[in-house]
Amino acid sequence: MTRPDSEEVDALLKDGVLRLLLEQSGEALVLLDVTGRVLAFNREAGRHFRMGRPERAEHGWLPGCVWMRADDASMSVEVPPLARALTGEQVPEAHWRVRRPDGTQVVLRASAVPLGTREGLTAGALLRACEVASSPEVGAVDSTRLLAEAGALLGATFDEEVAPRLLRLLVPALADAAVLYLGAPGEAPRPVASLHAEPDRHALLEEVLRDYLLPPERVLPLFGTGQSERLRVTEAQLTASARDAEHARLLRGLGPCCYLGVPLVARERVIGTLALFRADAARDFGVEEARLAEEVARRTALSVDNAQLLQEAREAVRLRDEFLGIASHELKTPLTPLHLKVQLLQRQVDGMAAHHQPVPAERVSETLEVVQRQVRKLTNLVDNLLDVSRITAGRLKLEVEELDLASVAVDVLYRFAPSAAQLQCELELHAPVPVMGRWDRLRLEQVVTNLLSNALKYGAGRPVRVAVEAEGLTARLSVRDGGIGISAEDLPRIFERFERAVSDRHYGGLGLGLYITRQIVEAFGGTVRATSEPGQGSVFVLELPRGDDIPEEWLTAHSVPEPSAD
Repeated sequence: MTRPDSEEVDALLKDGVLRLLLEQSGEALVLLDVTGRVLAFNREAGRHFRMGRPERAEHGWLPGCVWMRADDASMSVEVPPLARALTGEQVPEAHWRVRRPDGTQVVLRASAVPLGTREGLTAGALLRACEVASSPEVGAVDSTRLLAEAGALLGATFDEEVAPRLLRLLVPALADAAVLYLGAPGEAPRPVASLHAEPDRHALLEEVLRDYLLPPERVLPLFGTGQSERLRVTEAQLTASARDAEHARLLRGLGPCCYLGVPLVARERVIGTLALFRADAARDFGVEEARLAEEVARRTALSVDNAQLLQEAREAVRLRDEFLGIASHELKTPLTPLHLKVQLLQRQVDGMAAHHQPVPAERVSETLEVVQRQVRKLTNLVDNLLDVSRITAGRLKLEVEELDLASVAVDVLYRFAPSAAQLQCELELHAPVPVMGRWDRLRLEQVVTNLLSNALKYGAGRPVRVAVEAEGLTARLSVRDGGIGISAEDLPRIFERFERAVSDRHYGGLGLGLYITRQIVEAFGGTVRATSEPGQGSVFVLELPRGDDIPEEWLTAHSVPEPSAD
């Protein structure tokens, strides 16, 4: 069949009167021949579509224009009205949303009719359109309503039950899908809520987030930068993000075409990200929409941060109350026998004085021994509290001198010998050579004392072994016990303030010894770590730098002579 030409239509347009009518029309008029050549494109068409007269509209598509249903912008149009009219279809008047070449959108009331020849063949098509309303990205009323509802929702204490309700305000009003990520600085963000406007795709979204949680630098490049990001999601990006074929299938099923990521910033820290997606390539996020999302993110960040601060304050109060209870108990423990012994001695003195008899020296000596022991306990408790105060205020000072770590260990073990004998714990020391370094003696003794005291307390009467050795510029001290051990979940927190891995009802103490130990060791530039298994005992390893300018002879120390059999 021979394709008809456009001679008849072109002949009509040569009429000056017809051209005048086209230009004076209040509607946009576009006339094509069957090959897509633009025969007429009046002034209103140029204003509506924001372009000059194009030479061609291939297959009925005006250059740079994307047509969508006005009542459902999530549905792109595969065939625009002009293209349908070129096939002979009469397209009735309807509302259409058009994305213009400059990126703006307009809502048009448009219709298209085919133009035929005398033989009944289609020679071209005519489009009539007029603008029915401006099409801002988000209307002022909708923005105000959305922000008001978000503010009311976020005004209460934020929790993860609020997050889905927040996303329901944004989907589908602002996006086809949304994911809210939260994460503390230095931690990977985690999705706390997700929502897709389509139920089937919502299930896909949840499956992707559950089974294929990507590192933040791949799924959210803006996390940590504090800057919003808008981009078009390409097939290449989806392929690069997929970890396997199933993941690629799920991502394509979601079909994200446009992405808007807005960081949640509180106190100059990025604490999360609001990720918005659209499945229609014709609906890029605009500037006003980005500003609206940023305002929602700002309010969300403020609410999340306030909730975290409230939780931290409650936790601080709880720790304070718990500490005061433990401290009161620990301070009373030495005070009670101290008071009883002094009271008993007073009665004895009064009784002897009434009968004009001298007080036996052994009774006074026994009482004074108990008093000294309990006073030492009180002193240690108060010293620990003062150390915590100094550490918190950054006033922990070190008086560095040259000393031998092995000799420090010997002195501390000697002082603990009576306590170890009473607990039926055998003390063993392996320190074959001096390990010289530059440290604060009092603080180093405090560290070894804390580790040894901890081993005896939880050693369950089994041997406690202490080893001192050196490896180049590093000094190492280890304390091993065969006691109750520590569970894997408790190990990370035993060096924290007021923490303990066992009940304080069975084991006394303020929970400060290991915390102070770690702070002192780190002040030396060293590390302390623990390994343990329940029922298998624990090993605490202390490593300290010996000093950058230590003498060469310190690195080649000879073994300490063994004591003679005589």
